[in-house]
Amino acid sequence: MKKKEGISAWERVEIARDPKRKTAIDYIDNIFDEFIELHGDRAYKDDKAIVCGLAKIENQVYTVIAEQKGRNTRENIERNFGMPNPESYRKAVRFMKQAEKFRKASNYIYRYKRCLSWNRSGTTWTTEKQLQDQCLRWQKSRSQ
Repeated sequence: MKKKEGISAWERVEIARDPKRKTAIDYIDNIFDEFIELHGDRAYKDDKAIVCGLAKIENQVYTVIAEQKGRNTRENIERNFGMPNPESYRKAVRFMKQAEKFRKASNYIYRYKRCLSWNRSGTTWTTEKQLQDQCLRWQKSRSQ
C-alpha cells in the first residue's frame, strides 16, 4: 500500500530503524558550539535514555533535553533503547526547573511517548505527569 508521498508504510519503518539515522547527540553536536552533558536525577541514578545539559551558541546559553537511542546493540542497552525510566523524567524536570530558575533559553529535542516501565507505587506515572505539567508551564511562559 503506497501513500500519497510515494513511500510505503514498511519503507517508513525502515527509515526509522536505519542505524545511520541521526540521533539527538548528532543534532546537538551540529547545532551548538559547546555542549556539557549533566547527569542524575538527584534521587536515584542517571538514566542515559534522556540526555540533558547546557549548550552554547555564541554567547547564548541553552538548556537541552533530548531522547537518545544508541546506534548498535551495546549503545542501545546502555541507553535502554531510548525508553526513559522514571529517573529520566525526574532528570528532565530538574533541568527544566533549572532553566526556568536561571532564565536560560530551553530547547527540547523530545518526542513524547508513554513510559513503558510501570511499578505499583505509580512512580512512572507521577514523573511523566510532572514532565507534562512542566512542558505546559514552559509553553505558557513562552507565549506571554
